[in-house]
Amino acid sequence: MHDGQPTAVTGDQLVASQFNCFVPSAFDGIILMYNTASGAFAAVSASEFEDIAALFDNPDSASPDDLAGLVEAGFLVPAGYDEREAVRQSYFEGRAAETGLNLTIAPTVSCNFACSYCFEEHPKRHFSDADLRAVSAYVRDNLEAGAPLNVTWFGGEPLAAFRQLTELDAALQEITEERGSAYTQFMITNGSLLTEKRISYFASRPGFTGVQVTIDGPADIHDGRRFTSAGKPSFDKILANLKAIEGRFPVSLRINLDRENVNRIPELIDQVIAEGLAGYVSPYFGHVVDYTDECGDLGETMLSREEFAAAEVRLLNLMIRKGLRPGFELPRPHAGSLCVGDAPGGAVISPGGLVFRCWNETALPESEAYARIGENGAVAVNSVKESRNQFWKDYDPFTHAECRTCAVQPLCKGGCPWEAEKRPVDGPGHCTPLRYNLPDMLRLIHLRDSVDEIGSTDLPPLPRQTV
Repeated sequence: MHDGQPTAVTGDQLVASQFNCFVPSAFDGIILMYNTASGAFAAVSASEFEDIAALFDNPDSASPDDLAGLVEAGFLVPAGYDEREAVRQSYFEGRAAETGLNLTIAPTVSCNFACSYCFEEHPKRHFSDADLRAVSAYVRDNLEAGAPLNVTWFGGEPLAAFRQLTELDAALQEITEERGSAYTQFMITNGSLLTEKRISYFASRPGFTGVQVTIDGPADIHDGRRFTSAGKPSFDKILANLKAIEGRFPVSLRINLDRENVNRIPELIDQVIAEGLAGYVSPYFGHVVDYTDECGDLGETMLSREEFAAAEVRLLNLMIRKGLRPGFELPRPHAGSLCVGDAPGGAVISPGGLVFRCWNETALPESEAYARIGENGAVAVNSVKESRNQFWKDYDPFTHAECRTCAVQPLCKGGCPWEAEKRPVDGPGHCTPLRYNLPDMLRLIHLRDSVDEIGSTDLPPLPRQTV
């Protein structure tokens, strides 16, 4: 049940939620019911849906039990209940209730790759021993007993500073054990430096939840855009390293899509399956976007949001039918912060103890940092950039006019804050693909969850119409 709703209401006091989404499944005679504000999801027969739809038209004819179930799931809400305000409150109240530290740590901003669309510069800066002491002291001073510490290892290429990473990891492990705090860590890496020694290290670490590695297509496509800083290919090395992981930890396989590779991704899907990676590699799709000036002129190679959303559906559908389990789940509304940027305990820390609030800023120089962590853990604020930090503290994802009438607002809350800020407030924020493909994504989830029962070869095609 939504927070703030009365616990007992009669039918004549109820109306259908504005966040309901009803679509036909790929299976004949099955209707999928979903609510973007509650996350409730159900597959019902067409005849059952007819009965339910009648309740929406005439709720006072329903039994108390039927009403209670629909209210609990959020499909029916009290007349006059402000659902949009409830979504807003869930964000701000959830954000205020967050505890612990959510840190993105870049032990280096240097990288051994020179990807054509990268949003970062890569100056040769690594954590010094003083930086390691500074970050350890910062965590010791700011992590409350019992509060969680979540770390994302980032870069540059974090494995290019493996010594610094492991030394800091050991210090953070010690601090969290002393505080009785949960410590989870994840790493974003290009995958080229994942040697057996390093794979074994991460596989042995408590709280290590996996890695994200990017492959952008079959070898000729990938090597034409994700090459080393020496201009050499990287596909074969990355693929060999992924195979060497052998399921010891999960791998999120990011595939960045644009016009140059979108039609070649089926070849990559076939290779992932042929190489035996399907059991522990979960592919998902990223949208090549010019986040910063460093991306260069991507111009006509970029897909529109609508084009990306359509390609995502087409390729996920293909994966499921080939028996591959892609990395996506039922979209759920989330109370609280959207990313490290608006998280109360969020920070992006780069060499020199520089502190930022967004990944897109990680490799910027000290003059652009809003603060710097000293060796004793004290934070010295850059007064020139304090207003930027204040932007994140005060961030309000509900300022864009079009978002206020969008049915997927509870899921995205305006999308990426970095990108949403660039857009005029009288239009939309940074729209998630779900704005354009939610019905098909619901069908795909139902399809995927049916594979275990009927196998991937007997799945029906996706319908095009919505209810």
